[in-house]
Amino acid sequence: MRSILLIANPIAAAGQARRRWDALLAGLRARGLHAEYVFTERPLHAITLAAEASRSYDVLVAVGGDGTANEVATGILLSGAQTALGIVPFGTGNDVAPLVGIHSVEDALRALTQGRARMMDVIEVNCQHGGSPAKRYALLYASVGFAGEVLKRTTPFIKRVFGPRYCYTVGFFRALLHYRAPMMEVACDGQTFAGRYFFVGAGNAEVVGGGTMRLSPGARIDDGLMNVSVIEALGRLETARHFPKLLTGTYTAHPKVRYFPATALSVASHPPKEVQMDGDLFGLTPATFRVQPKALRVLGVKA
Repeated sequence: MRSILLIANPIAAAGQARRRWDALLAGLRARGLHAEYVFTERPLHAITLAAEASRSYDVLVAVGGDGTANEVATGILLSGAQTALGIVPFGTGNDVAPLVGIHSVEDALRALTQGRARMMDVIEVNCQHGGSPAKRYALLYASVGFAGEVLKRTTPFIKRVFGPRYCYTVGFFRALLHYRAPMMEVACDGQTFAGRYFFVGAGNAEVVGGGTMRLSPGARIDDGLMNVSVIEALGRLETARHFPKLLTGTYTAHPKVRYFPATALSVASHPPKEVQMDGDLFGLTPATFRVQPKALRVLGVKA
């Protein structure tokens, strides 16, 4: 029988995850699964918990949203262990779980009882944090630019009021009022770009923002590539006018957008800007993003 540790974020989904906890434990018991559990107490805590537990358990289960999945996966990868990642989608944006066939808590329980591990690419991120070099991993995307302002403006209050379907759209338009594109230098698989850029990102999966935004059309989690977007500075009205194309993934045809596959990307900016990974902010530029093919084992179910 698999040894399982649940690493749960009690404030996921703006605090709503806590209300679902007892039902999750009851579902585990009903399937004859024994699982230990621990709650995170602060941002980045799940990384430490996962790194320490990786060699003691077969499966570490991220109970929360994409940020929790990111932290648990990062802890596993930093430890060097072959521990599998499990996911219970309790967050506002649950975009990682569907990549392995998990669309509900019932699916998550099935994955823990009879699911098989799928090998998934990850994006290794090296950046600056607290004045020192730091390494993390992204499962969905990593970027510099406008996405960071969207995250800041999609507050817990906005998430509670508008829910997962609309909160990131509201955050997008709130961010438009405050964001100014910085100067950046970008290098990517032999190509270089310099100028004022709205957004520079590397995608490992097509959809982000709680399933609402097709940020990286055509991206796959097991092809050994990142899908890179380099978007030149845009005015507020132009950005607002083309927002529907972000939802459908057709924004890549815009003349100010370069979109292509790559294995590595580096970004410097003036001034230094925050790096975004899977819906969270961490560290500052300069940053490098590099794909690590099939580096993570993730428990899932067949579609």
